Amino acid sequence: MLIEIILVLFLIALLMLLGHRFYYSRWIWLLPGIPFFLFIYFIQCIPQIMHGGLISQTLNWFPYIGVSLSLYMDGLGLLFALLITGVGTLIVIYSIAYLEKHVYLSRYFCYLFLFMAAMLGIVLSDNLVTLFVCWEITSISSYLLIGFNHKKESAREAALNALLITSAGALFLLVGFIFIGIATQTYSISELLKLGHAFTENPWYTIILVLILIGAFTKSAQFPFHFWLPNAMEAPTPISAYLHSATMVQVGIYLLARFHSIMAGSHLWFISLTTVGAITMIVGVFLAFRQTDMKLMLAYTTVTALGSLVFLLGSDQDVVIKAAVAFLISHALYKATLFMVIGDIEHQAGTRLITKVNGLRRAMPMTFMATLVAGASMAGLPPLLGFYVKELVYEANLAAPIAAYILTTMVVFANMMVAALAFILVIKPFFGKQRPKNVLEANKKMSMNAFLLALFTLLISIVPFTIDRVILAPAVSAILGHPVTLVLTLWHGFTPSLALSLITLLGAVILYLKRVQVKGLLNLFKLFFKYGPTYAWQKLIKIILVIADWQTAILQSGKQRFYLLIVFFTIALCLAVTSVTQQAIQIKPIIPSISILDLFLFFWISASAIFTVLVKTYLRGLIFLGMFGLGIALLFLVNAAPDVAMTQVLVETLIVIIVVLNLYRQPTLPKIVAEKRKWQMVNMAIAITIGAVITLLLLTVTHQPFNPDIGNYFIDNSMPLAYGRNVVNVILVDFRALDTLGETIVIAVAAIGIYGMLKIHKESKK
Repeated sequence: MLIEIILVLFLIALLMLLGHRFYYSRWIWLLPGIPFFLFIYFIQCIPQIMHGGLISQTLNWFPYIGVSLSLYMDGLGLLFALLITGVGTLIVIYSIAYLEKHVYLSRYFCYLFLFMAAMLGIVLSDNLVTLFVCWEITSISSYLLIGFNHKKESAREAALNALLITSAGALFLLVGFIFIGIATQTYSISELLKLGHAFTENPWYTIILVLILIGAFTKSAQFPFHFWLPNAMEAPTPISAYLHSATMVQVGIYLLARFHSIMAGSHLWFISLTTVGAITMIVGVFLAFRQTDMKLMLAYTTVTALGSLVFLLGSDQDVVIKAAVAFLISHALYKATLFMVIGDIEHQAGTRLITKVNGLRRAMPMTFMATLVAGASMAGLPPLLGFYVKELVYEANLAAPIAAYILTTMVVFANMMVAALAFILVIKPFFGKQRPKNVLEANKKMSMNAFLLALFTLLISIVPFTIDRVILAPAVSAILGHPVTLVLTLWHGFTPSLALSLITLLGAVILYLKRVQVKGLLNLFKLFFKYGPTYAWQKLIKIILVIADWQTAILQSGKQRFYLLIVFFTIALCLAVTSVTQQAIQIKPIIPSISILDLFLFFWISASAIFTVLVKTYLRGLIFLGMFGLGIALLFLVNAAPDVAMTQVLVETLIVIIVVLNLYRQPTLPKIVAEKRKWQMVNMAIAITIGAVITLLLLTVTHQPFNPDIGNYFIDNSMPLAYGRNVVNVILVDFRALDTLGETIVIAVAAIGIYGMLKIHKESKK
């Protein structure tokens, strides 16, 4: 049923564009039922997965090249599927209320369900090609969601930056996948995982690892690519809660976790992930502490959380991976809750600046309770899930065989700052004298979502056995490639981890009380903040635009004949150089038999071509051009190609009709502007060169020994396989169906473009 789920979700995404009245009626409340139904389906899969089972389904896609739509679900896929659909259900409900009666509601839900389908496609894929296709769909759909408020320049810029960075990383990822296929002779993920750590001995391992890491780091906003994520806060709050807590930014983490069992264990893996993760973790909290926009605070703490996950996945020890998986689900829950809380505050108070809101706990009690639970989990206070996770993380870092104390110190410091930020988000907006005045609780359709997610966090914190053996342990087993047990307990006794937790909380309290001084210390790094990766990226974009302007000024003259000149010159040069260097032209001297009809066609085509060049008016040129086309059609006809001749006649007729209609609209018939002598000589040289090279190449090809196997295959199989007697038609619509489909799509896209331009012209005249 996995394939059906993905395909139906994609279909639903397209259907979202239809029925605009649906979004302004009560029927819109059926939409949350779609992800909720999927959530229930994945819930009922838990018993099979937790006992070591797998759910898989395969549909042959391109069997001749070994590509299939293969999906399978293990513990890791199940964990992400539950997050995508569970949090997705609440996000859909929240979106309906947050964007109530928005003019672009239909396209919003189209983008949202498209993104949801692609995310499920990634985490359930068993084929690298399928995974990459869905990976790119998430980039496109997230671009559309981030730029949803497209009238804002900042939203368009943020969406473009996210698309450029993640798409650039995707190119590296694609090359990495291709190299994996070359090195292992398979694109099946389940087959790759069977290789285990033996894959690290493959001679292609280093280059593959570097390419995969670049793709994962760009998607999960690792330093120095981290800046696109905070900028993406231009998206509506529901999208920020969904894309940047439980889904899109976790895709890179999923990729690292999925390939952990075959790529981890090497020094390159450990050094790359721990170094990049640690830098991202520290840079994220530094930047978060400088913000006054609560949404940006959460965005930068998300960068820190992603750095922490990458940092943990650098290890191949069981306890470290347990900590990573527990932290992943804890972060998704509290971060989605806090994003929705800030959305409620902004919706009701009209601002999300922490300096302009105070004392809202009585005005917004439900929002306050949700913030209290999520903030406590973010700070790692018992008995919340964040406390369990923090204990695991400290235990994991103390167990690290290399630089344990250095790594643990970095994690403790980062957690101190994150906890201090959690205190700020809980205390500043909800305590003190209320401002602004006359603020009320958000309607239940909005506030209830954050409250329910906080309630769920509290529930699984009190009874952690509902997730540790059931969901977390199978995910850890899938990452490591062998069965493990995971038990979350609140009290471990007086351990070094407990001591570190107490130190973290004490440090967080001090940082909160001295937050003004801390911000002052962070100003020492203002040059880095000002001239860091964001500045470098902006300069790079400006350089690219300058080069583009320069290139456009040279190549884009606005004259079609100049474009054709460049195209034909390039073709002539490439063909001529290749033909000479590769000695491709080899013609045997023969005396051809020439008939009267051949001579007649030769003079007809040659004369019409010459007169087409020499005429001074478009109408006469059109007449001779038509004669030239008919001559070519006759040439095809006498050489046993009637179908090609018919196509040529139809094209020539259509060209004549289009040009005549265009000329009919002109007040006076235009004349052809004479070119300068030098350009006439250049055009003639290029035309003669390309004509001569093509002629010589065709003569070379026709003198090669003819292999009839391919032609005989089509003749023999036209009727049995495709049920057609016209072999040429069968080749076009059956044997080369994808090629014909591509050509049809090109024509359709051109038609849509022409229609758009005509519509714009018509509206401008009005």
